[in-house]
Amino acid sequence: QMRSTRKVSVWPVGLVGGRRYERPLVENGKVVSWYTGWRADRPFAVDMAGFAVSLQVILAHPKAVFKRRGSQPGMQESDFLKQITTVEELEPKANNCTKVLVWHTRTEKVNLANEPKYHVDTVNIEV
Repeated sequence: QMRSTRKVSVWPVGLVGGRRYERPLVENGKVVSWYTGWRADRPFAVDMAGFAVSLQVILAHPKAVFKRRGSQPGMQESDFLKQITTVEELEPKANNCTKVLVWHTRTEKVNLANEPKYHVDTVNIEV
């Protein structure tokens, strides 16, 4: 699905942010908000495994950088994406962000500390 990215596309990521998954919330084919366990107020509350950028966008924004230092914790993705796109322009993938096709994995026990006690998302996603 990344191959069809025209500008910047997004999708859910499993096992991230202390939850089973995080995802963009989509209405009428547009990203309107975020289902996340951490700082939903971020401009782009997405994990770095949850988006793709077309080469044309990178070439059109040669000064855009993904900062290793200088961003607040957890804000690297937002700081980068603000330089190249807007939330309104995001292209939802993975069946309007209702399917987990990417997992944020580590060689350690999964942390689900931010998982809500009761399922509060509007869709039932298998992880």
